[in-house]
Amino acid sequence: MIVGKESFCHFRSIQGAVDFLERYTADAIQTLYILSGVYEENVLIYRSHLRIIGLGYVEISGRRYAQELDERGERIETFGTPTLFLGGSDLIVENIVVSNTAGQGPEIGQAVAVYAHCDLAVFRNCSFKAHQDTLFTGPLPPAPRERAEFGGILLRERHVHYRQLYENCYIEGTVDFIFGGATAYFDACELRSLRHYDNQAGYITAASTPQEQEHGYVFHRCFLTAAPGVADVYLGRPWREYAKTVYVDCIMGDHIHPLGWDNWNDPANETSVRYGEYGVCHAKALRLQRVPWVDIFETLPESLQKERVFAGTDFWKRKEGQSL
Repeated sequence: MIVGKESFCHFRSIQGAVDFLERYTADAIQTLYILSGVYEENVLIYRSHLRIIGLGYVEISGRRYAQELDERGERIETFGTPTLFLGGSDLIVENIVVSNTAGQGPEIGQAVAVYAHCDLAVFRNCSFKAHQDTLFTGPLPPAPRERAEFGGILLRERHVHYRQLYENCYIEGTVDFIFGGATAYFDACELRSLRHYDNQAGYITAASTPQEQEHGYVFHRCFLTAAPGVADVYLGRPWREYAKTVYVDCIMGDHIHPLGWDNWNDPANETSVRYGEYGVCHAKALRLQRVPWVDIFETLPESLQKERVFAGTDFWKRKEGQSL
């Protein structure tokens, strides 16, 4: 299946192609090739067993935001804003740029680029661009804290696990720009912190790892960069009390706050989260700067190797055209 503006393409919009595939080929493995171009649309994908391959520069661009009002005059909230939603399993996404261009500010609020409510998903050579809440890695926590329900996009399927690999990807944002409860492994990615509109502190992650889940976010050989003038960025804070986030063999810029981590205004979180930095050359010196409730070691534990994090499946080895 081919999406593009050329006369030989099957569809001119990505959503049109997805709707066709979901209607007629629910079980078969399908590859969706997208020709170069900017596709201004919000794309919802529920189906599994799908490959989405961008050829050249392919960007999916949306601009929905949390403070936007729906047809009933009510805010659509965070989970109604994603430019790209993925709800299935056995997925590969390659060479795609996904952006939410709504911007930032109190009149905007959160604006999600990618809502990855998916399992056994591989993202390679992708870029995700937004400000607050750029990439959400499902699942949602059991319940919201500030309102009756999360709202947003209808979830048709609940997975037993949410296992995701991000390889050679670029992710940018300001506050909590990677958040959620998945077991997500980020390998050789660039995490770029942008300037907050009010020059407030930045936060790269806000994990909500379920208590019974062994792994949350693992960043391996990643590069933490920042836009000019950005400072006081924290590696993570817990969206829920059992958040798990570790950085392994990562290179960090001077924009990272010396304390490194934040308890989200709740000291009780310090006893339940599991945060760590591994492969640190000067672990002893760094330990004197960081908050006392984070693990810092020079050695790399075997438990954080990719094959151990994703034990029981080899989905992370798959290339285009392969399936489980």
